[in-house]
Amino acid sequence: RDALAAAARAFRAFVLEHPGRYAATIGVEPSGPDDPLAGEGRRLLGAFTAVLRGYDIAESDADHALRTLRSLCHGFATLQAANGFQWSADVDESFEWLIAFADQGLRAHCR
Repeated sequence: RDALAAAARAFRAFVLEHPGRYAATIGVEPSGPDDPLAGEGRRLLGAFTAVLRGYDIAESDADHALRTLRSLCHGFATLQAANGFQWSADVDESFEWLIAFADQGLRAHCR
């Protein structure tokens, strides 16, 4: 859970600090293996893959788990960056709920 929380918080922090830079990477194919975008994509996937090792996710489920984690973090962070959470509940507390939700879901899919 600690690794999941650290990776999720780092992802969110990057999006909030660099919303335009992050948005510019969505759906863009790297021009080749030396493209900085390719390296950063590998770094992101590597961090989330390392998180998943702690949950003992089956190899056949790894892509699904990676997509789920990225979708959760991406969705929350981009909504927050766009001021999409305008009600009174604390946004940081909501993000901790997201981490707990992801943790419980990953634990449910352990081998």
